[in-house]
Amino acid sequence: MDFAVMYHYVRPRSGWNGIFPLLPEEFEKQIDLISKTHNIVHLDELNKKSVKPRCVLTFDDGTRDQYVYAYDILKRKGIPAYFTVMSGPMLTGIIPIFHLVHVILSFKTDEEVWELLSSRYDVSNVEEESSIYHYETNRLRRFNKYVLNFMLSQSESREVLESIFKTIFPDSLSFINNFYLNIADLKEMSQSGMAIGVHCHHHAPYDGNPHEFYKNEIMPCKVFLKETLGINSQWYTPAFGGGNMRERMRNELTPILLENGFKRGFTVNPGLMNGNDEFWINRIDCVQLPPNRSSSINTVIEQYTTNV
Repeated sequence: MDFAVMYHYVRPRSGWNGIFPLLPEEFEKQIDLISKTHNIVHLDELNKKSVKPRCVLTFDDGTRDQYVYAYDILKRKGIPAYFTVMSGPMLTGIIPIFHLVHVILSFKTDEEVWELLSSRYDVSNVEEESSIYHYETNRLRRFNKYVLNFMLSQSESREVLESIFKTIFPDSLSFINNFYLNIADLKEMSQSGMAIGVHCHHHAPYDGNPHEFYKNEIMPCKVFLKETLGINSQWYTPAFGGGNMRERMRNELTPILLENGFKRGFTVNPGLMNGNDEFWINRIDCVQLPPNRSSSINTVIEQYTTNV
């Protein structure tokens, strides 16, 4: 069965406790294992016949570790992948809230952050609502991420996060240059055969207004790719997979995406590829695959096949 893999950070951990990266050596071992059972293909090859089942490697968030570590390994092995771009930091100098969250939770304890949030805001419903972060085993980490990403308003969350961030990284532009893919990186990756697609502008969750969301979060990134790289992107991966309104987002946003030349998009829903007739493609998180799991690639695939 064909499937897509979802990646975020691929880097050494080196003190970044707010994120859970796949180590470069784990990434290399994983794609070697996938290559034994599947053809890892470019997005444009999804409609072509293949002797073996196909796999697509997808990367979210546009962080520079993907160029430094993952792309370096892929280039050496001659394996294609799909990288998405977040245009906001490069164009506006504004760091998205969710990355500020990752930074703060890397350099401050969850107890410190939770004490600040719970003393300042009404967080009475966080226990149930924070289930979106079910994979976080640390209860306070789960609460902190939900409150900062979803419960507080954008302005409230940014005020808290930036006040702490500035004490850790006084030069935000230097942080952006080191943390995110830049134009030179993207040009090299595109020229070497990697697929480049739209992720977002500011990484805002879907707000229920599809036309405004397209105008504010998708169109600026699409225009950026066209103007800087000459890429007319036809692939989209939404921030947070759409967040709490992901099902509604897919229903409301799909017609607009099709009208604006997009072929297909990727979800964060776990599952296998569902043929070429549906717009949205499910993915399997890289942490669910070996070497992080003792099961073989085919065993994991069989589990998802059984659940269809």
